[in-house]
Amino acid sequence: MPQFVEPATQRVPRRPCPLSSGHIQAGRHLGTNAEVAAWKGGSTEPLTPRTPRVGHMKRAWFLLAAGCAAAGPICAQAVETPEGFLGNLTPIMESIQRERGYALDYAHKGALPFEQWRQRGREAVERALSYAPKPVPLDLKVHRTEKRKGYELRAISFAGSAHYRIPAFLLVPESGRPPYPAVVAFHDHGAYFYFGKEKIVELDRQHASLTAYKETYYGGRSFASDLARRGFVVIVIDAFYWGERRVQYQDPPSGWRNAIAGLDPASTRYIDAVNRYLDERTADLIMQLSFNGINWIGIVNRDDRRSVDLLASLPFVDPKRIGCLGLSGGAFRSTYLAGMDSRIRAAVITGWMSTLPSTGHIPYSTHSDMYDAFGLHSVLDHPDVATLGAPECAILVQNCKRDRLFTRDGMAQAAAKIQNVYAKEGHPERFRAESYDAPHSFTVAMQEDAFAWLEKWLR
Repeated sequence: MPQFVEPATQRVPRRPCPLSSGHIQAGRHLGTNAEVAAWKGGSTEPLTPRTPRVGHMKRAWFLLAAGCAAAGPICAQAVETPEGFLGNLTPIMESIQRERGYALDYAHKGALPFEQWRQRGREAVERALSYAPKPVPLDLKVHRTEKRKGYELRAISFAGSAHYRIPAFLLVPESGRPPYPAVVAFHDHGAYFYFGKEKIVELDRQHASLTAYKETYYGGRSFASDLARRGFVVIVIDAFYWGERRVQYQDPPSGWRNAIAGLDPASTRYIDAVNRYLDERTADLIMQLSFNGINWIGIVNRDDRRSVDLLASLPFVDPKRIGCLGLSGGAFRSTYLAGMDSRIRAAVITGWMSTLPSTGHIPYSTHSDMYDAFGLHSVLDHPDVATLGAPECAILVQNCKRDRLFTRDGMAQAAAKIQNVYAKEGHPERFRAESYDAPHSFTVAMQEDAFAWLEKWLR
């Protein structure tokens, strides 16, 4: 997810750092030049990376190890080059994509009624997600409760499927009258796997590594806790491969033993080593999931929809007032939940909204360890997934003008594409895109705007 902080202190780490990392080809422009121009902005000054691979928050752990003061130039907008990171292969892939287009996007709806178009798109996404487990009871268990300032924190777990349980935090506000509006809050990717839900929830005792991480990418805030104090019931799960669901061993392989040899688990170096080890195995994770006919984002999205099931089952939650919010890899999840679940009435997508082919023109690796619905992009681009929630789901997109993970054109084109659907469906007021003078992060100012958007549409 992030690789950045606030202006004066934001620097590129020696080893890249992505918050969500790992995406690739698929989309192109679809708004008019005027529509795109409306979303452009930010620095045009190029930034020369210190290493050939700079990504999302991908190497956030390295930045943290340096005490959030890693050496490197100030973060700037991603540079675009004709060849991008893959040289002569980039124009070949782009040419193939242009020839094929996106047959199921809104521009190709034709005379098809909107609901039929949406259903056709969602069916395509479901096929690409490749994970539809048999239904099982939620089997909610509360493991402990803690009184916090303005809310009660409940450590819970519930059945994601017959194959696993999902650990989560459920935050219940103290003030207000039920039934409450609710939010599914997503932690980021960040190649920071040791913690998941803890990234966005206040803790009584917090590891120094996590404190630095929050300071860098969230302005020191735990935004899920702030939402609860504002009167929202909030659920935060550990996504598959993070926190309590990260890789762990009973009989550790030598690579693991060597990675943590001599390190104190209480030290930042230990957390960094674990994150580095797990990040280096994301390609193996993606491949083994594929070998078993599963897709990483398929599990993640199904678990996110399962979170909505849980919220809707609670007597103190209004099932007609549920939203979602996340940064970077969490924004990616927000896009898929908003597009695939009609119960989501408002969504905030922060730091991960771009056409996909545009990322191929960035001359360093950006999204190589990211979950994605592989195969979907032969018919839909990333912003098209968000449009499947239109116009009922009110969407706020927050882009960062100095985001090294995306190009200005890619972000502008994606926003224009989504805006076009809302306008043509008669609800332009339900979509907004904002650009902030910040690197890849969720600043306090951005959080305040996000909270206001959720309050507007869910109160």
